[in-house]
Amino acid sequence: MSSGWGSRGQMGRCFPVYQEFSDCVALGDKSACAELRDDYYECLHHNKEIKRVNAINLERERKIKEGLPVPTSLTEDAKSGELKLPFTKAQ
Repeated sequence: MSSGWGSRGQMGRCFPVYQEFSDCVALGDKSACAELRDDYYECLHHNKEIKRVNAINLERERKIKEGLPVPTSLTEDAKSGELKLPFTKAQ
């Protein structure tokens, strides 16, 4: 929330982005703040992230339908024991 308080009483996840955007707007040149505005809206609504995830899932489904090889998911790798966590200490 732009008020700065999250749903659990702590600072909201988007508040630092909002503050940066607000400071930019206060300087007067709103056209220079378009990128910060987009970042703030993305933080709130995740539209770009959702669009990207949907595109990835559609491509995966297309490849499966056509019988093309598809990389395994992290969940599948973890279940088979091929994935070692944490990634930084994988052997």
